[in-house]
Amino acid sequence: MTPIAHETLIGLLRAAAMDEHAAIIQYLRHAYMMGESSLSCEIEAVARDEMRHFWILSRWIVKLGGEPLTDRGFTDFSGATPPEWMARNVEAEDRAIAMYRDILGRTDDADVRADIAYILADEERHRQQFVKFGAEVRAEMTAAAGEPTDAAPEAALAAVDKEALEWGVQHEYAALLQYLMHSFLLHTQPDGEISDRLELEAVNEMQHLGWLGEKLAGHGLELPWTPHTVEVPSDTEAMLQADVNLEQSTSARYGQFLTQMADPALKSVVEDVRGQELYHESLFNRLLKRVAQQPASGAPSSSPRTWTIGSLKQKEVK
Repeated sequence: MTPIAHETLIGLLRAAAMDEHAAIIQYLRHAYMMGESSLSCEIEAVARDEMRHFWILSRWIVKLGGEPLTDRGFTDFSGATPPEWMARNVEAEDRAIAMYRDILGRTDDADVRADIAYILADEERHRQQFVKFGAEVRAEMTAAAGEPTDAAPEAALAAVDKEALEWGVQHEYAALLQYLMHSFLLHTQPDGEISDRLELEAVNEMQHLGWLGEKLAGHGLELPWTPHTVEVPSDTEAMLQADVNLEQSTSARYGQFLTQMADPALKSVVEDVRGQELYHESLFNRLLKRVAQQPASGAPSSSPRTWTIGSLKQKEVK
């Protein structure tokens, strides 16, 4: 094997991270659109695996001297039925398997190879799962054909309720990305707790995304897969301040929605999300205070870098 250039390896890992980001969104979308079921829970579990892969790849990118990224790769939003969605997911896994086999054939770094081989094994298992899921949903649709439907259709969402859920999905998506980016960039710092807590709160934001997204999908509505602005400053204190600012604006906006929302059940969901966001704000303020009390490192501080939808190189199929 001819060793590849350092920069080439970083580029391959960045491309893989983009694809893992896409897989997270594609699989979550399908899980939410399928409603509450054991199968949707299994698909969400696959999405969590992809989030773990995204975490592994992004930390390698930082360790090798690159920058983690919020760009999302090809996300297949086509198809109108569960069997079609499962077929799209098999195709996504086929692309991932080919990509990771290519990386393994091009790098001789033993540590990188171990992690890529681990991810590849997951993707091969995911492919088998989606083939199985596809067969299951086809059988269910065949068995249900011609049977009367007793369930009453969901009542139409009030405009403000729809706005609250859509805003929440976009915010939670952005918060998930922002906290992950900060965690990746800070994981080599002496105070490892900050990186670990940011990672945990990112997982919590993914949970909020599910709570809100499932309500939208339950009303037959497409989720707005366009995150709000993601801020990634260059030093720890600025990152935590950006996170505090994000949580302050979030709890304020959710509070405004709660004074206007019509559906009591949806209000309860938003109230639960807002309560946890207030905890996040308190946590980030505590971490910020601790960092501010530490001796200055002398490292230069740069202006925040921000990403919006205009800077995300997304490729989607409608």
